[in-house]
Amino acid sequence: MTAGSGLLATTPTGTGGRPQAPARAPGWYRYALSAVTVALVAGLALHAVDDVHPLHQMLSETAVSSAGILLLGVAAAALVAVAGCLGVGVRRAGPRRAGLLTLLLVIWAAGLVALAVFPMDLSGEPTTYAGVLHRYGAAVAVAVPPLLGLVLAGAGRDDGARQLRAASVVTGVAGAVFAAAHLPTILLDADSLPYIGLVERLLLALMLVVVIRVARMLRDAGCGP
Repeated sequence: MTAGSGLLATTPTGTGGRPQAPARAPGWYRYALSAVTVALVAGLALHAVDDVHPLHQMLSETAVSSAGILLLGVAAAALVAVAGCLGVGVRRAGPRRAGLLTLLLVIWAAGLVALAVFPMDLSGEPTTYAGVLHRYGAAVAVAVPPLLGLVLAGAGRDDGARQLRAASVVTGVAGAVFAAAHLPTILLDADSLPYIGLVERLLLALMLVVVIRVARMLRDAGCGP
């Protein structure tokens, strides 16, 4: 069975030709959506526990208190749980390139762990190994979901594949532009660009959209007759 194979295009019927009730979403899918919700709530709560300027500060810069660091860790841990749930979805759906999809999920989880474990170097402070690992982890955390979406969608022509491919391309391009704009801050210790916080939050929102669409496509591929 392959993702986007169109197995759900027809409505299954029961006795007497009556439509059957829709199948309940698999457990891994429901857990994945719950974990995405936890990550979103924890990210939003960061703005309440510390002195945060959402337009000009990135999320990692706001996690300066014990509560902020804890919330950032919760958000990252929730997304690691999402990666695990999607891994179950890949195994159940059996899409093409399942091995590559699983590898990407492992890399994504590793980036999220690095993002949470190693603190960010704040503006004006010297560069540390922990700060470098944090940056790499953050880059991986944002870069992998669009790659995951493109691999899963492949060359599929159904609506789900086209929507996932479009969302992945938009997120990937946005991530590349963000990284290029942020390079002077990383390499030259220049001041952060205006509205960098807003841009990062929009990018993270796009990333979550891709993750949810990946989950839906795996759900549909794994629930066919």
